[in-house]
Order: sequence, then C-alpha cells, then structure tokens
Amino acid sequence: MNLLTLRKFAHYLKQTPPLKLRSIYRIADNLFKIDINGDLFFVDLSKGKSTIFITQETLLCSKVYQAPFDKSLQKYCFNSWIVDAKVDGNNRILQLVLETKNSYKTSQVVLQAEFTGKNTNLILLDSKNIVLDALRHLTKEQSFREVRITKPLLPLPQPTNTPMLKEEGELFATLENNFKILKAKDLQAKIAKSSAQITQKITQLQYHLESLEDRSTLENNAKKEAYLGQLILQNLYLYPDFKEREICLENEKILLPLQAHSLSHTAQIFFENSKKLAKKAKNIHLQTRNLEEKIFFYQKLLQMIQNVTNLNDLQILDSNLQKKSNIKEAKQKQKFFESFFIEGVKVSIGKNEKENIALLKVAKAEDIWLHIRGIPSSHCIIHCGKAKISDIILRKAAQILAGFTRDCDENYAVDYTKRKFVKITLGANVVYAKAQTIQLKKD
Repeated sequence: MNLLTLRKFAHYLKQTPPLKLRSIYRIADNLFKIDINGDLFFVDLSKGKSTIFITQETLLCSKVYQAPFDKSLQKYCFNSWIVDAKVDGNNRILQLVLETKNSYKTSQVVLQAEFTGKNTNLILLDSKNIVLDALRHLTKEQSFREVRITKPLLPLPQPTNTPMLKEEGELFATLENNFKILKAKDLQAKIAKSSAQITQKITQLQYHLESLEDRSTLENNAKKEAYLGQLILQNLYLYPDFKEREICLENEKILLPLQAHSLSHTAQIFFENSKKLAKKAKNIHLQTRNLEEKIFFYQKLLQMIQNVTNLNDLQILDSNLQKKSNIKEAKQKQKFFESFFIEGVKVSIGKNEKENIALLKVAKAEDIWLHIRGIPSSHCIIHCGKAKISDIILRKAAQILAGFTRDCDENYAVDYTKRKFVKITLGANVVYAKAQTIQLKKD
C-alpha cells in the first residue's frame, strides 16, 4: 500500500460532519468490505500485497464469516461515526477513531489497519490502546510486538530512513487502479492453480473410465466361473477327502482359491464370483455413465473457472472443490449432487436424472428451485428456507446453472419458484406454478 495514497485516504475520511461507517465485514479470508456513507471500499490485508481498492464489480463471498473477530467488528464498528482518521507517521498504518452513541453512553474504539508486510493486520483497540480483538493474534514468541486481547499494543517503530513518497494521482482513480493491479496479479495465478486441480480430477476420472472392463469380457468370465463351479459339483463325490491346491477335471486344470478349505467351498466361491461378475457386467454401463457425467461436470467447471473475471467469482466456483467440514456432509455431496456457496448460501445442482430427483426430494418447501426454460437442464436448488435471498444470489445461481447446461443458447431464461410449487411427474420431469423469470446472457 502506497504511503502517500494511504494519507490521502485518511484525509478523505476525516470530514466534518463525520462520515458514518455503516458496516465492515469479511468477504474472503483477508478481504474486508467497508460501507462508508453508502460508498464501498475494500481492504485487502493479505500478507505481502495489502492494499485498499474500489471497484464497480459486484464482489460476493462464498461463505459467511462468524469468527469471534467478525463478531467484534459488528459489535464495535457497525453504524459508528469516523471522528478521526490518521496515518501513524511514516508507517503504513491507518487509524480510524470510531464513535458510537446510544441512549446510555458514548464510546470510542480505534480500528487500526496495518499494511506493513509481515505485520499486516486489522486490530480493534480501546481508548487506552488495549487490544479488544484482532484479525491475527501474535504471542511474544511470534513477535516482539504482542497482539493479544486485553494486552496493550506497542507502537510500531518508525522507519529509520524517510520513505520516498510516490505520487499515484487522484485518490479514487488510484483506488480503482489498485483493484486492477491486484486482479492482474492474483487472478491468473489462482485460475492456474484451480485449473490444475480440476485437470487432475478429470485425468483421474478419465483413467478410471478407460480402466473399466469390457462388458463381454465380464460376461465371459462370469460364465467361466459358473462352469468351473458346476464342474466341481458334478465330480465332488469322486474326491471326498481332497486336500490339494490344484485339480484336473474333464481336461480342465482348476487352481483352488487360497481361501478355499474344501472342494465344495471352492465351488461356492466360483458361483459367488460368477454372480458378482454378471452383476458387474449388467451395471458397467451405469459406471461408465457416472464417470462420463463427472468428467462433463468438471470440464464445464474448468471452462467457467478459466473465464472468470474476478476473484470472488473464482472463490464461489472453488467452493465446490473444498473439503467438507464433516463426514456426513461429504458423503451427502458424493452420493447426491454438487454444491456451491454464494454469500454463505448453499446452491446445489444435479448432474443427472438420479441426482435431480434426489435434489428435489431433499429440498425444503420454501427453498428456491431454478430450471432453464425450454431445454433439458439440471435442476438447481437454493437452500434458503424462509430466508429472503438477494437478486445477486439468484442471478449468480442462474449463471452457474447455465454453465453446466449442454445446449444453452447465448440468451436464455431461467424460471424460479419455491420448491413447494414444483410437482414431480415422471423421473425428474416436473410441472411448476407461480414462477418468475430471470433473463440472462451466457458469458
């Protein structure tokens, strides 16, 4: 973060009458969205690339952050007045003095954003410089400058050399350019990382697909196993006390399985193997279709990721790749359908008829159902219950749904309604009522 630009930003925030900080909350692990008098500013506190920027793009988060620090931000900062704003000398530290008033008292806190390399942090302090909470807590073992709740925060020493101040131009133009620079640096690297992860999944799935046994081979092997079992049964009376590991019957040399403890047990094993192979041959087309559907899904996901234009869209698509927080949720995802998270709201999409049916069954009555009008497509459910969702989430869910549709035109309409107004007729075919429509253009 440029020191001169940080000073300009502090000067802008220090106004009479004071500006109101309506809200501040995380939309990524180190990215904060701040609403000041209705204007949105973004503070990125990633180590080594911290900055402040503005953008006209709609940035959505994949989850809702509810860590203690996020709750502290809401407690101390929401709907507060910025009564002072300054930079700590030649340190790239922005200090905002926030004042909240209620019917009982007036209280002040300091919100301190530190754009200082390895010390990058966001810290809440009281009027006596005692730490109330922080994005990153540091012990004495980690840093000479301890950052712990209820402990005083030592000042950061001023640079020994006077920094060279680089003029970057008008404040808001600079903040917009900061986003472009951040986007250019991060987006391609993260797209490449996500693409590599998905490409690996596709390669693994294709390997499994190519490794599937041929149906006719399985059927022949099933017949062979049944024949050997029958051959042993027909000749069992001739060998009442057979103890060898190999036998020749009607010019057929038969090797007994290691786990077999008798000829009759050997026949039983052959018959069981025959049934398994026959069942596998019968269902091999289901395995093939399942793998092909997964490959198609990840190919479409790869295509969407490679076409994203901002980090938040990438984070939403990446949310499908993240490991589930518990085994039950992981099993549900693997068994039924694919899910993404937009602003913390779960959005699920079925990859095939079976998954579409499962999705319709688990959806609650008040959840939102989406489907592309006029063409076969996946079903989509926004798991919101009775909670009201924004148009932004609706549109983003519709865009993701279109991304996984095989024959979606450039311009398309997505119908949506509550799940309770959707009736299953046959398979995953439905009729629905009280629907509204989103008109979109496919990217």
